[in-house]
Amino acid sequence: MKYRSPEQTAYAKLISGALHPGPPLLAGATAGLGKTHGFTIPLVQSGKRVAVVLSTRQLIDQYLGSDALQQALAIRSATVVALRTRRQFATNQQYREHKQLAMAADVLVLTHAGAFIDSFMPGYADLRSRDVLLFDEADLLADAADLRSTFCIDRSALEDCAAEDLGYLEAAIKVKKLAEADEDRAAASAIIYALKNPAWYREVGKEESGALTLKHRMPGRMLKRLITDSPRCIFTSGTLQVSGRFDYFVKTLGLQAIAPESRHIDPVKHGTLDVELAPDPMTAAEMASRISAAQRPVLVLTTSHATTAELGSLCHGATARLPGEPLSDALSRCPNDGIFIAAGAWSGLDDPRLRWKTVVIPKTPYLRPTILDDKPVSRYLDSKVVALRRTNQGLHRGLRTPNAHCTLLLLDPRSGRDELREAIPARFKVSWEFFEEGSLVVRTHLVEEKTRSAALRSAALKYHGCKCAHENCTVTAIHLLDVHHIKPIALGARKTTMDDVVVLCKNHHAEAHHQMRMADLSNEDSPASH
Repeated sequence: MKYRSPEQTAYAKLISGALHPGPPLLAGATAGLGKTHGFTIPLVQSGKRVAVVLSTRQLIDQYLGSDALQQALAIRSATVVALRTRRQFATNQQYREHKQLAMAADVLVLTHAGAFIDSFMPGYADLRSRDVLLFDEADLLADAADLRSTFCIDRSALEDCAAEDLGYLEAAIKVKKLAEADEDRAAASAIIYALKNPAWYREVGKEESGALTLKHRMPGRMLKRLITDSPRCIFTSGTLQVSGRFDYFVKTLGLQAIAPESRHIDPVKHGTLDVELAPDPMTAAEMASRISAAQRPVLVLTTSHATTAELGSLCHGATARLPGEPLSDALSRCPNDGIFIAAGAWSGLDDPRLRWKTVVIPKTPYLRPTILDDKPVSRYLDSKVVALRRTNQGLHRGLRTPNAHCTLLLLDPRSGRDELREAIPARFKVSWEFFEEGSLVVRTHLVEEKTRSAALRSAALKYHGCKCAHENCTVTAIHLLDVHHIKPIALGARKTTMDDVVVLCKNHHAEAHHQMRMADLSNEDSPASH
């Protein structure tokens, strides 16, 4: 099989080398690199019994119809079945027949929630009998938000078991004994374990809706039994690392060890990105105006349906995703040159019809606090990591192909905080600092000059390095280096970024200005200038 890039080839080789018993492999790869092809083809080709674990049912539907899976099945025939829940079948008999087919399949596809359930109820998906478990979008396993609908017994289930007025432990014990759905019994098992084994990082309480919920600050640790008992687990995502390390992910999943070949694969060149950061807070109307003026098609990633509806009403002709509407259905309503506004679309959004020219993040996507028994139970560290991950995932919605060019609009000034800047891949060399230059000043002897920023020189030397940028020049002595403005500050006041300047030695700096003057003279002499 020929892969489309050296990086995708390296990623596929990393997966192929891990299809035997061993410690968990962390296989990070930048979004857009082609992970789905990179892991599906080796998995199917191996002939082993494998499970592919995806974050949502919508992504499962996309995966079953993907080119990656079809290409893999063309190389080697295999049975592929997606595990469904009991609630999707009219009778127990239909569910049992479906489950029997799923358990026998060469490739079992299920959600993260299904894996959590199997960790507490090993017979649910029988994952421990699989040779390899591969978790895609694995960074979500460390996100408490990913667990809210998993270990939660809603009010109707409690009422069906006559447990709505009981204490937490008594209610969970009764649900585990009487509930019809495997999912409810698994949630009850997890809640019982948490109540009998108190720990600072987990808490049980009732939400405003009346649901009995387990809030786990490190939910990935609930997979520990499954990971320990499985021959090989592979975790893959574009954002497994924080600050260039796997430490946060390893800690939140409670992994005792990882495969030594674990790595993150980031292409040297994949797409180009321009970043614009709003210096001041913006009103919804100001955001809508900026969004409407952006190059289309435009993807607007919001943190709530309320923000989606508000911006949708202010952006003429925009397509706004409705609460509860499948993402694919909402996307189908968006024209090729349209504006698409959606909550919950940070990952899994890849429609070849729409190659986003602009991605907009109106509000820094921190994790919203979870409230149990009227108390917030969230940590800022977790919220920050979620903001980093979502920003990184969001910008890569516009970088789905190697030659893609995208502009990222960050309309919340908080996105420029030092702790969040690493969400932008280092290869894009984003300049976060602006230097006011070019404004007129009048000195006491009435000579007009243009101001230069004193901080610009040191910032430019730090950013570009202490070496003349001319390809044949070897000058590195700081006192012999100048900062050259590609566009002269004489053109007027502006904010200068690192992309507007270059480091040159004094000789090449003088030569650059000479060439600029000659170009100006040439323009004055041309017919078009008269």
